[in-house]
Amino acid sequence: MRALSASVHTPFGKNLVKEAETLAKFKSRVDKVLTDLEKSPASQKSIDHQVIPADAYGTFDSAKRLATKYAAVHARLSTLSKIFGDQIEAMGLTALVAEKGYDGIDAEQAARLKEIQARVRKNYHAPEPEHTPGTPERSDAKDVGDEKA
Repeated sequence: MRALSASVHTPFGKNLVKEAETLAKFKSRVDKVLTDLEKSPASQKSIDHQVIPADAYGTFDSAKRLATKYAAVHARLSTLSKIFGDQIEAMGLTALVAEKGYDGIDAEQAARLKEIQARVRKNYHAPEPEHTPGTPERSDAKDVGDEKA
């Protein structure tokens, strides 16, 4: 397969070169990562099966709280594993879109990409603004030495 190059002028004033062979290789590598993930202990199926029953911790209050925390962390880890797999799959699909154009992919691939995008939107939480060192975290906070005696 001979690499096809197309030069496109971007809004940033630089030439963008897309090579179909390079995108095909990239998609192949992404597919391998996704396959390896599904076979690993980090796959969603594996994580879903790694459950510790609540009664295994005991019946005292601290054990119950630990079991509750474990269940919450386990559920979040399962969700993150699914999201990670989705993102890898989406990279492969978008490589196809970049190579062939959106009209060049089949309806099943387009539907899968939309499904992944919807799930990402559902699970996305905007990051909290970071605290800048040297600035008060609260409006009523005072710097050292600002206290009036």
